[in-house]
Amino acid sequence: MITLYHYIHCPFCVRVRMAFGLLKLSYNSVVLPYDDEETPIKLTKKKMLPIASFDNENMNESLDIIKKADSSNLLNLELLKDQLLGDEVEELLNEIARPVHNLVMPYWIFTKEFTPAAREYFLKKKEAKRGPFGPLMAKKQEFLDELELVIVKLETKLTPFYNGEGEVTIFDIMIASHLWGMYLFPEFQFPPFLHNYLQEIKRRTNFEYHQDYWK
Repeated sequence: MITLYHYIHCPFCVRVRMAFGLLKLSYNSVVLPYDDEETPIKLTKKKMLPIASFDNENMNESLDIIKKADSSNLLNLELLKDQLLGDEVEELLNEIARPVHNLVMPYWIFTKEFTPAAREYFLKKKEAKRGPFGPLMAKKQEFLDELELVIVKLETKLTPFYNGEGEVTIFDIMIASHLWGMYLFPEFQFPPFLHNYLQEIKRRTNFEYHQDYWK
């Protein structure tokens, strides 16, 4: 049995959960408090999730975890070897990450995932990098405008899945997991084409964002 140590909010953790769901892999889910430094450092010598334990091997790079799990290549992993396409997707993920993280971080911390201690730890870490959440939230329209530009770009690429693929690939998992957090932002609604795309990924991966708390 695989054990997956993860956070609920983390897009890289969501990436692995979606992949495991599409692969129909059973795993033991362990949601760590964000302020737990001891467990990940003990497992992999650094505080970074997700961590997957396969027998006696612990791994904490999301794509490496997925490559090991997808022995039948259902996610078309050879696409990652295409330098131009890979660079295109990485650029897209970077364009998604800045507005999504800045918009959603202040909401993540008030989900059931965060204890008061974990919330305080998260705030200290993230505000040191991004500044206080109050002024960050005051810039929400700037980040929403950034996200809108990415969405316009995506609309030409999802036909029906990324880059015209007829089935869900690793790139769809990567994109969907980075966008999913916006469902928590109360003043935002995905356009129908993108909502339908994300819900189809959800269906195919049997994904439930807060499944560890809402069973």
